[in-house]
Amino acid sequence: MSRRQEVLSRFLGEGPAEPLYVPDLTLWYDWHHEQETLPPEWEGATLPDIARSMDVPIWLPVRPWRTVVQGVEVETSEQQGERLIRWEAPSGELQARWILGPDGDWWQTEYPVKDKGDLRAALESVEARSYVLDPAALELAESVVGQDGIVAIEIPRRPYSDLLHELLGWSEGLMLLGEPEVNEALNCLEEKLQQLTAEIADLPGELVFSPDNLDGQFISPRMFKKHLASSYHQTAEVLHARDKRFLVHVGGPIRHLVKHLTESGLDGIEGIAGPPQSNATLAEARELAGPDLTLWGGVAQDMLVETYDQGLFSTSVEQAVREARGDGRMILGVADRVPVNASPERLKALPELVRRGGISAG
Repeated sequence: MSRRQEVLSRFLGEGPAEPLYVPDLTLWYDWHHEQETLPPEWEGATLPDIARSMDVPIWLPVRPWRTVVQGVEVETSEQQGERLIRWEAPSGELQARWILGPDGDWWQTEYPVKDKGDLRAALESVEARSYVLDPAALELAESVVGQDGIVAIEIPRRPYSDLLHELLGWSEGLMLLGEPEVNEALNCLEEKLQQLTAEIADLPGELVFSPDNLDGQFISPRMFKKHLASSYHQTAEVLHARDKRFLVHVGGPIRHLVKHLTESGLDGIEGIAGPPQSNATLAEARELAGPDLTLWGGVAQDMLVETYDQGLFSTSVEQAVREARGDGRMILGVADRVPVNASPERLKALPELVRRGGISAG
C-alpha cells in the first residue's frame, strides 16, 4: 500500500490496526524555510523531502484557485513583522493589521470593521471578491508528491468563519451578526464558495480541506446550526457526488461541536486534541462522533515544545497511540499543526515514538 493509499484508507474505514502518523508540517516548514533556520540536515530541503526523510506520508494542502477583487482598491504592505491591508470601497476606507507571532503565524490585532458604520464598506469589499479556478498549483503539487502522500485541495473558509476571522473579529463581530449588511455578506460569500466548490469538484484529487479553524469558545451549537450546518451539508453533497472526501480543520475547545460536525455530512475532522490544546482526546471525540467519521490529531502541539516535560510528551504520545490503535478511521497528528518552536529532536523522534507505542528507547 502506498503512502497515498494509507491516508485515503483512513477515510474509507479500511486502515490497518497500527496507527498512521501524518504531521502537518506546513506552518513549521514555511517559517524556517523563510527564516533560513531549518535544521542542518534539512537545509535546502523541500517539505516533501523532509516528510520522506521522516518516513511519514506527505501532507500538502494546495489552493488551485485565486482571489480577484474588482471595484474596491486593496493595498497591502508588510515590514518588520507587521502587515497592513487597506481597502478603499465606495462607502469608505477599512484597515486591518497583523503582527507576526512567535508561533510563526500572523496574529490579527486590528479588524476592518470597527463599528456599524463600517459594515456597508465591508459588504462592498465582499461583493467585489471572486474566486477564479487556477489548477496549475495542484498539478505541480501532485507531480512532486506522487504516491508518497496526499495533496489536499484547500477551499476558502466557511463564510461565517471568514467574516469573523478576517473582517469583524470574534468579540465585537458576534454582536453584529444580526445586522442586515452582515447577513448580505454571509449570503454573498456562501454563493461564491459553493460556486467554487462545484468547479473544484471536477478537478483531480480525492480529498478537499476546509481550513475553518473552528473554535468552540466562540461557536455554540445553536450558532453552528444557524450559520454552518447547511453550508457544510451543501459542500459535502457536491463533493461526494464526485467521489471526494471532505475534511474540516478545528482549533480550540471543540467537544460540544463534534456531534454537530458529524451530522453535517463531513468525512473527517482534523485538529483533535486533549489538554492543553483543546478539550477532547481521540477516544472522547470518537465516543461523540460515532464510528463513521475520520478523526485526525491526538498529540497537542504544545507537547513538541522543549519547555514541556519530556515524560509528559512521551505519555501523551503513548495515550494517542493507544486510543488510535485498532481504529481504521483515525490518523495520528499534531493538533493543530507542528508549531514553529517545536523541538527538532522531538519532531524527528515522534515517528519512531509512534511506532513504538509512545515508549522511549532506553
